[in-house]
Amino acid sequence: MKKHLCTGLAGGVLMLGTAGLSQATSLIITGVIDGPLTGGTPKAVELYVSNNISDLSVYGLGFANNGGGSDGIEFTFSAVSASAGDFIYVASENDKFFNFFGVAPDSISSALTINGDDAVELYKGGTVVDVFGAIAVDGTGEPWEYLDGWAYRNDATGGLDTSTFLLSEWYFSGPNALDGATVNLTTEHPFPAGPFSPGAPPQPVPTPEPATMLLLGSGLAGLASVRLRLAREKNYCKKSSLP
Repeated sequence: MKKHLCTGLAGGVLMLGTAGLSQATSLIITGVIDGPLTGGTPKAVELYVSNNISDLSVYGLGFANNGGGSDGIEFTFSAVSASAGDFIYVASENDKFFNFFGVAPDSISSALTINGDDAVELYKGGTVVDVFGAIAVDGTGEPWEYLDGWAYRNDATGGLDTSTFLLSEWYFSGPNALDGATVNLTTEHPFPAGPFSPGAPPQPVPTPEPATMLLLGSGLAGLASVRLRLAREKNYCKKSSLP
């Protein structure tokens, strides 16, 4: 794989159950490009491996064109391993990608027909775990449009299984930023290619089960009682309430 293309509470313990956690995905989308060469090439998706993956074939990509919604999995990765810190590049073809970046992509997919207004979905085991763009919206004129340009993920974002696109997690070249370019490194606004840094590991979002919610409720009720007693004893206020 390519590394990159460029050089308690109030003295007590309140426990939450771990069932229902939104788990972190070990592969995320970090960049998309709609290039300036013939046919809008190179067309490519960059992905980052946040944890070792023994079999990449559990992951796949889908391309939602022109706001037409999801087309499901259209490309499946090969059954190979990947190491944490790797960057993986999937392109629509080899030659134009090589001419523009100076290296070959890791994988080729003829289904990768993104045109700067199309969304990309990342699947794991048939479930969407990451997405770039709004799959039911034509990106033309939208803040995330990347026609003849690119979009790149901000550091320390992404990583939790989610099918929700967050514009704030991305930065953009702007449409037509690559016009006239023939080589990435010599253009005024080059595709970043590999600088993404994951930052701190993403923390799962807890979804407590009913029994856990009961524990949480009783814990808060107990805390409210303690605060009320302290308030009365110390005369902090005439009437106490839990913030």
